[in-house]
Amino acid sequence: MGFALSVYALFCAVLLQDGLRLSGGHLGYPLDDTYIHAAMARHFVQQGVWGVTQEGFTSSTSSPLWTLLLALAYRLGGVNEWAPLALNLVCGGLVVGLCFFLLRQAAHGWRLAILLSASIVLTPLPILALSGMEHTLHSLLTIWFLWEAAAYLSDPTRAPRRLWLLAALLCATRYEGLFLAGLVSLALCAARRWRAAFLLGAAGVSLVSLYGLIALSQGWEFLPNGVWLKGNTPAAWQGTANFWSRFTDNWTSAPHLPWLAAAGLFVFAWGEQRGLGGKKERYRMGLWLAAVLLHLQFASVGWFYRYEGYLILAGCVLLAELLARLLDSLAESGWLARAAALAALAGAAWLCLGPLAGRTQRALRDYPLAVKNIYEQQYQMGLFVQRYYQGKAVAANDIGAINYLADLKLLDLYGLGSLEVAQAKRRGEFDREQVRALGRAHQVEIIIIYNTWFEGKIPEEWQEVGQWQISDNVVCGSDTVSFYAPDASRREEIRAQLEEFGGSEEWRVESGEWRVESGEWRVGSG
Repeated sequence: MGFALSVYALFCAVLLQDGLRLSGGHLGYPLDDTYIHAAMARHFVQQGVWGVTQEGFTSSTSSPLWTLLLALAYRLGGVNEWAPLALNLVCGGLVVGLCFFLLRQAAHGWRLAILLSASIVLTPLPILALSGMEHTLHSLLTIWFLWEAAAYLSDPTRAPRRLWLLAALLCATRYEGLFLAGLVSLALCAARRWRAAFLLGAAGVSLVSLYGLIALSQGWEFLPNGVWLKGNTPAAWQGTANFWSRFTDNWTSAPHLPWLAAAGLFVFAWGEQRGLGGKKERYRMGLWLAAVLLHLQFASVGWFYRYEGYLILAGCVLLAELLARLLDSLAESGWLARAAALAALAGAAWLCLGPLAGRTQRALRDYPLAVKNIYEQQYQMGLFVQRYYQGKAVAANDIGAINYLADLKLLDLYGLGSLEVAQAKRRGEFDREQVRALGRAHQVEIIIIYNTWFEGKIPEEWQEVGQWQISDNVVCGSDTVSFYAPDASRREEIRAQLEEFGGSEEWRVESGEWRVESGEWRVGSG
């Protein structure tokens, strides 16, 4: 395990150093979503409000357990930007330890070290950890639940309490956990173990149902806004074609996942042919494959290598275990048969795991640039509103860093933090008139948005005062953020703020060394 932990720690250290270097020594994260959790945890600890702002409850997290853990860390150590990273590094280490424990039953020595290290790198686990979000915890609970469920399905006499607890924690960490919990419940139903199926299903939905009931009591929807804005929920189907379009889009944009499934099936079938499989291995493979299909149909992929990360890590560990058993069995064959088999495995690995290796290469390349992007764009937006709009009404489409750094009255024009926006989008009524009405109702004093996200929806009276443009963009929704005045009366004030902020020595220190190639202010002339 020491070798694999060293690989994990080395990748994390090198990538973290690169991110710090490109952000002027400031610890940053490659996604604004990290700061959404941080903002909610901060407000929960400081004001006792479970919301992205201090104004009131918002169901803006699709990982209630992670936000709660982060709030606990803030409670114990104070609000700081290192807490999400520290929690992730610990969870990532636990992932390595769990995978080592599971794989050592099938492999040992250098073979175990290589298979475990390959699983870590191909996920890639360091990127999930450095994102500062819930994905390392989700991966840990997914793998643990998958192995525990397969053991329980194979042996009805096994004590189920740990499985129930894992189901509850898994689903509360990310709602995709419901896929696996539901699949295991169905498998128990197929085995006519009705009581066990009911208890597992009840455990899986327990914490998310409690959270949903709390949200309903606060006037919000049962599911968090992010789940039904980003997921393939019934409200988005509008016909059979739309229902299946998510699956085909995900399949096309994430070919590494079906290729990994193909590799797993190939090695699994070969092992079955050689009599290596047992009930537990069949259950594990079947549950994982079914979870992959459900994820491709109902969830999202990508967005900086994270949404499907839990499935990739679980699939890599499954494949590593199967490969270890198959290689052991081939050792008993003649040298010619063994050479042919190894050549076939190498060819399959080249064809099936190549997309994963390419994805890892892109992730390692993009991470430092993504940290730089978020620091130079969203974090600077946060510093700007912290300086000029503390306690004031702001409309924006990226809400993490600005609400972590400042206490605002927020209108979230994407919808994660504003229920009326999310509901208007679901009804298909989010147009220019709706945007105008929302802006007036919230009495916004400044609007900070991507123009490309709101083509045809920007009210005529909103006046673009300035823009902030970054270079080398790999993660932000656009390289250019626009600053709007809600009407002509606020135009000159906002222009003066932008000019002052963009030229201040204080801002230059906060941002590291100021360079034109890193971005430039473009302020309107009237």
